[in-house]
Formats: sequence, structure tokens, C-alpha cells
Amino acid sequence: MSTLGAKKPALIAATALAGALLAFQIVRTAAVADREDHTAMANALWPSHPAVLTDQTLLAVATAAAHDRSVDASTRVAVRRIAVKDPLTPEPYLIAGAVAETEGKAGKAEQLLLAARDRDPRSRGARFLLADRYLRTGRVTNGLIEMQALVNLQSRGVEAFSPALVAYARAPGAVPQLRAFFARYPGVEAAILSLLSTDAANADLVLALASKTGVPKPDWRSDLVSALVSAGKYAKAYAVWARLSHVAASRRLFDPEFRGSSAPVPFNWNFANVSEGVAEADGKGGLSVLYYGRANAVLVSQLLMLPVGRYRLAMRVDGSGSEAALHWTLQCAGDRKQLADVPLRAGPNAADFDVPSGCEAQWLELRGVAEDAPRTTELTVRELRLSGGPAS
Repeated sequence: MSTLGAKKPALIAATALAGALLAFQIVRTAAVADREDHTAMANALWPSHPAVLTDQTLLAVATAAAHDRSVDASTRVAVRRIAVKDPLTPEPYLIAGAVAETEGKAGKAEQLLLAARDRDPRSRGARFLLADRYLRTGRVTNGLIEMQALVNLQSRGVEAFSPALVAYARAPGAVPQLRAFFARYPGVEAAILSLLSTDAANADLVLALASKTGVPKPDWRSDLVSALVSAGKYAKAYAVWARLSHVAASRRLFDPEFRGSSAPVPFNWNFANVSEGVAEADGKGGLSVLYYGRANAVLVSQLLMLPVGRYRLAMRVDGSGSEAALHWTLQCAGDRKQLADVPLRAGPNAADFDVPSGCEAQWLELRGVAEDAPRTTELTVRELRLSGGPAS
């Protein structure tokens, strides 16, 4: 591999993360602007105080940089005066490091910036300039660590630079760098993967970045699977779901006894949060349903992956209320062609149906169907079973 080829991921990283560093600089500028409200009074009361000298020197360095000029001799003298008056402050090293960077003295600049950070680990300027230097020289993990520290200092959380991390995650060579970063800051991982998971094109990237322990918080798994489903990639969605859920890929009805599982939707039961009714597991292997009959609603759903064949959906219903106000329906996920409709009445209920060719995935939904005169229906679905299989 050529030297240029080896450097490409680092160059892409520096570009992808530049937006985050710019955001940090804007925040820092705002903080300085806030201090400037008191500058005139400070100059008048104590012009030789190190804080006043520091503000003046920082302004001089910023002005010179803005006009692409070298720092003048008086500013250099001011830096030495600050160091003498307050030898423990990081600012002289910070300013000298910035000056050395503009003069092309990279090694000296880094030593000075590290000295500034060592004197004050909470120095935002030192963290910012070190992050910038690390990213420009291809040391991405180190740069990310400095950026995370800067975010923590600003009390803004991971959202301050998560868009840049998401952009960088797509760059060649980013996966090992980000995995190393996540290992150091595990709380960042789920937030970044949540953003990546909204795009089905990122599925393989998310799986490569994700750690293998526990349920993530926030739980991005359902977002990733749902994104694949929305893109019509049902087989891939199901494979990813089974992998992330650590369940066997049976392509049958999942959790028919409503025992509960941490597996994400939509291949697990999705209990809708709607005002038209309530459906929940009764803790005894059944589904308890309360439907008010005021408007049509989907109360429970699950996406199935049944191969072509003939099947039978059966259950027992206990309860009272409007006859046939609640229906189990089965539709093809793509064109929404209806395969089965089972009105729920007290006692045994069943229906046979065929899954045709081209119907790769199917939505099983418990629907409430409104009537002219609304009536409350309360029932429990028990012994829900799906039998049958592929045509021979």
C-alpha cells in the first residue's frame, strides 16, 4: 500500500470531524464574547493582572491569525509576562503552541499544547487545539478523546459532536478507530448507533461497530430493523433481528403466548400506544384487550416471514362486548394484499389462508373496527397458534 493510500482514512477523518471542531470553536468564541462585557472595567482596574494580559494576548493572536499575519514581538513579550506572573496557568503554553503551529513548528507546538493541558486538564483551548492537531495528523482516536473531553467540559453531551462522528463512521478505516473510542467511552456508542440505525444502508456498519453485550440504551435495534423493513429488505431485516435478539430464526410466529421478550419490534409483538384501546399480556399466556369502538385502530402487530404455503391461524377467545369488533388480519407487507381476516367471537376461532409467491413478509395485526354506535369490547385471546408450512 502506498503512503498516500495509508493516509486516506486519516484525511477523511479530519474532514468529517472538522464540523464538530468548528462548532466547539463557536462555543468558545461565545464564551469569550461573554467575558468581553467586563474587559473594559478589568483593564481600568487592574491592567497588569494575568487574566487581563491573557485576554489581550489571545485577542492579538486571534487578530493576527484572522489577517494571516505573524504574531508581533510585543505579543511574544506579553506571553512571557503572563508566564512570569502566573507560572501555573496554561495560557502561555496554549498561546505559544498556537503560534508555533502557525509557524510550522509542529513538534514544538504539540509539546506546548500538552504542557498547557497538563497544567489545566479543563482548558478548553488546549483540548480544542490538541484535537485539531491529532485529527490533522491521522491520530483519530486521540482526537476523538480530546473532543469528548471538550464536550464534557462544555456540559453539552454527545449531541455536540455526534453528527461529525456519524459522518466519520462511514469513512474507510473508521471502524477500528471508533471501536477503540467506544471502548473508552461506552456511553457514546448507543447514541451514535441510534443515529446510524435510521438509514438501512448503514446496517453492516452498525453491526461492525456494535458491542456484543446487553441491550443498548437507547435501544437502536428496532430502528435499524425497521429501517431495513421500510426499505423492503425483509430477509436482511429478519437476519439482523435474529442476530441482535440472540434468537433462532424460525420464521414463525414469535412469542405466541405473550410471555414477553427483549427482542425488538417488528418481528416481536408491537403494542400500540393509542387512545382507541389497550392490549397487553395478561401474565397467564394470553392477550388482554380493551377496545372502545370509537375509531378504527391497530392495537397489536407483528411482522412474519412465512414461506409460500398453506397455514392455519387459531385461538380461543374469552370475553364479552360487540361481536366482531376485533379482528386478526394478515396482509402481505409489500402490497398490503389481505390473506386472512379472523373476526373474534367468544369460543374457538380459526381461519385457513395461503401465502402466495411474491409475499415475502406478512403483517399480522389485531384491529379494532369501529361501529356506528360505539360499544366497549373486552376480551382475552388465548392459545394463539399458527400451523402449516411451505407447499410441497
